[in-house]
Amino acid sequence: MNNKKLTLTLALTVGFVSPTAPILAANISTTVLASGLNNPRGMTLGLEGQLYITQAGRGGNGTCILSGGQSQVCYGPTSAITRLHTTTGATEVLIDNLPSLAQQPSGNEGIGLQDLYFDQSGQLFGIIGLGTHPDVRDNTLGIPAFGQAIAIDLSGTPSWSLKADLVNFERDNNPDGDGVDSNPYSLVVQNGVIYATDAGGNSLLRVDGNGDITAIAAFPVRLVTPPPFIPNLPNPFPMQAVPTGMAIGPDNQLYIGQLTGFPFPVGGANVYRFNGTNLEEFATGFTNIIDLAFAPDGSLYVLEYASNFLAGDFSGQLWRIAPNGTRQSILDQGLSFPTGLAIGGDGAIYVANQGFVGGQGQILKITSTPEMTSVIALGVTALMGLRLRSKKKSTSL
Repeated sequence: MNNKKLTLTLALTVGFVSPTAPILAANISTTVLASGLNNPRGMTLGLEGQLYITQAGRGGNGTCILSGGQSQVCYGPTSAITRLHTTTGATEVLIDNLPSLAQQPSGNEGIGLQDLYFDQSGQLFGIIGLGTHPDVRDNTLGIPAFGQAIAIDLSGTPSWSLKADLVNFERDNNPDGDGVDSNPYSLVVQNGVIYATDAGGNSLLRVDGNGDITAIAAFPVRLVTPPPFIPNLPNPFPMQAVPTGMAIGPDNQLYIGQLTGFPFPVGGANVYRFNGTNLEEFATGFTNIIDLAFAPDGSLYVLEYASNFLAGDFSGQLWRIAPNGTRQSILDQGLSFPTGLAIGGDGAIYVANQGFVGGQGQILKITSTPEMTSVIALGVTALMGLRLRSKKKSTSL
């Protein structure tokens, strides 16, 4: 059994708060800013404070292939980059006609543009997924943009160009030593260098300014106990890592979330920190991590794609890891197949929800609301101030 391929198909089938204070579970407000999106995935905030969203698309009527675990997906140029104005909720498509694969006719489980990231100069980069053997892209689909990092030019008429062929790198190098399979998923940019996760290749890749690719880490296979309701599996079972979302921490190191592969054990996903040389476990005990983001206060927010995938619980969850290491669930209601996470400079959290459903994707905005006790305290303080001013006025007459 090719574990990688099975993995990819199954997994991708508050007090009175200042603007930058951490958002806590007791005082949140959730608003739907946008809906009707086609498989929204990664998001990033531009320098002007607007949200740039990937839509992986809903495929089309082109060539069909079998993705990872024998799920048929068909090609169509329906992936896109959308800009969302975070104050008004207005959306505009900046670039469309990007390559996409998805089930037909539902448009579910789209694979296309997976992530976006602005570098320090304001240059936008993206990453396009694949989810199968590189030879399928070249010999069957004939669409070379799948599995590539791209550079995006937003000046004038927006356009894009190929930057680095991550799929070919997996075919030629296979960093984890397992079966060849590639699904580039997430990227960040630091000091002119692109760092990307390959969820199919179980690798962390480095792309320099010339487009040259290096594997800087391979995520290990772990042995886990399969759930009892799945018979005839060896125990222990070799589980793929499946690295997904990534973020740059306050210490300027890379933090990477792990979806985990089949059998998707509850509590079996880790957050890894790449210290410049090796991967180290930063936080454990999560389930199906899909994205990460750091808040202005240094807290790490962790987005889970599903709570118990094989048991049919597809509800997601958002967690906060405080700088001191304490952990708190921020949101566990209203999330279904969430896929993307971004946090603004004002502390507002944006989540792509229903991110593997054609035409039903949402962008949620999560903000802080004052706790009633704090509002009462604020009111009492104001009244006391009025009373004192009244006394002073009386004594002055």
